[in-house]
Amino acid sequence: MDKIPTAITEMLRIDLPIMAAPMFLVSYPDLVVAVSEAGGIGCFPSLNYRTLEALREGLREIRERTQKPIGVNLILHKEHNPNWAKQFEILLEFKVELIITSLGTPKSIVGEAKSVGAKVFCDVTTLKHARIVAKAGADALVAVAQGAGGHAGAISPFNLIPYLKEETNLPVVAAGGITNGRQMAAAFALGADAVYVGTRFIATHEAKASEEYKRLLIESQPEDIVYTPEISGIPANWLRVSYEKWKNAKSHSQAHSLEEEYKRWRDIYSAGHGVAQIKEILPAVEVIRRMVAEYEEAISTLPQPQKTAQYATKPASE
Repeated sequence: MDKIPTAITEMLRIDLPIMAAPMFLVSYPDLVVAVSEAGGIGCFPSLNYRTLEALREGLREIRERTQKPIGVNLILHKEHNPNWAKQFEILLEFKVELIITSLGTPKSIVGEAKSVGAKVFCDVTTLKHARIVAKAGADALVAVAQGAGGHAGAISPFNLIPYLKEETNLPVVAAGGITNGRQMAAAFALGADAVYVGTRFIATHEAKASEEYKRLLIESQPEDIVYTPEISGIPANWLRVSYEKWKNAKSHSQAHSLEEEYKRWRDIYSAGHGVAQIKEILPAVEVIRRMVAEYEEAISTLPQPQKTAQYATKPASE
C-alpha cells in the first residue's frame, strides 16, 4: 500500500494515518498487531487487562508479534481506573510508542512519557478540555465528535475538527463515524492529520467481539444508535437492541465497581454512526486496504473549479 504522509504519520513513524481506536473488551493483540502490521497503528485500552501482570503479558505478546508502533489508552481517573499509575509504569517499561489519555489531564505523565520517546495524545470533545491538555503538553488531540462509538462528543466533526485545529494549532485526529476512505478524505479536508477508526474494526475477524455483536453492526443503521449517559455516567453511543435489553433487565444505577463496568460493557454493545457503511466482516488488513484505495479514488475524483464566462477576466483593451 502507498504511504500517506501527515504530521501524525511522521510523529509516530507509521505509513498510514489510520488509528484503530482502543476499544474496551474488543481490542486485543490480534487486532492491534494486524492494524500496525498493515501500516496504521493498533491501539488497546489498558483496562482490557484486569491485572497488572495480565497487562504485561498482553504487551509481551504484542511485542513478540510486531515491532511496529502501538498505542495504549490510559484513563487518568481513579474512580474509573484505580491502577492507572501502575499501568503507566508498565507502559514505560515496554516503551509504548503512543499513550492516549482520557478522563483527565496528562500533566502528571507527559514528562516521563516523552523521556522514553512516547507521544501523548488526548481524547477531547470540547475546546475547553483541548486547551487544558494542550497546556499540559499533549502532542496531538483526538477530536471525538458526534457519532463516535463509545464515549462521544456532541459537536459535529465538520465543526469540531477545524475548530480545535485553529484554536490549539496541534495535530488533530478525527474520530466519529469514519469507516471508509471517502470519510477519511473529508476528515483531511477539514484539517485532520489522521483518522480514528473504531466501529469498523469491531466488524473484523481479529476483533474480540461476539458473533452477535458483529452481526448487529451489519444489520444496524445510524437510527439504531442511542446516545445516553445511563450506562457509564458519561454520554456514549450504543446499539439500541442491546441498550433496551439492558434497560429492561437492570436498574439504572451507575456502576460502583470496575467489575460492574466490565459486565456493562460486555453485555451492551457500543457502536457509532459508522454502522451505516458496514456491510460485512473483513480481515483488518482488508479494511485498511479498502480505505486507502477509496481515499485515493475520492481525492482524484473531487469536482475541480473551472472558470466560467461570467467570471473570466476581461481583456485589457476593453
